[in-house]
Amino acid sequence: MSDDPALDNLKRKIQDAKKESASQPQQKKSSYNLAGKFFNIGADLVAGVFVGVGLGLLVDWIFKISPWGLISFFILGSAAGMVNVYRSLKDKESKDNKKDPHV
Repeated sequence: MSDDPALDNLKRKIQDAKKESASQPQQKKSSYNLAGKFFNIGADLVAGVFVGVGLGLLVDWIFKISPWGLISFFILGSAAGMVNVYRSLKDKESKDNKKDPHV
């Protein structure tokens, strides 16, 4: 090795730390990953509302029943968005339970 025992000690500690980190499973939990999940949940909710409003306006324009199509499809779109959010959170929960054998 080298003449300096402190350098040898440091190299040994680095090797031990590398071995220990390689043996532990890596969890990819970063703030960007979490922000992406929240963005997807928000997009699911907003997309449901926009689709509902668009269909409501289309129904109002075709059948000349304004504002009833908009109101009813806004409510349906909001409910669909909430169902999408529930499904995405439920899928995340089931994936987390599969990863952890102690739960």
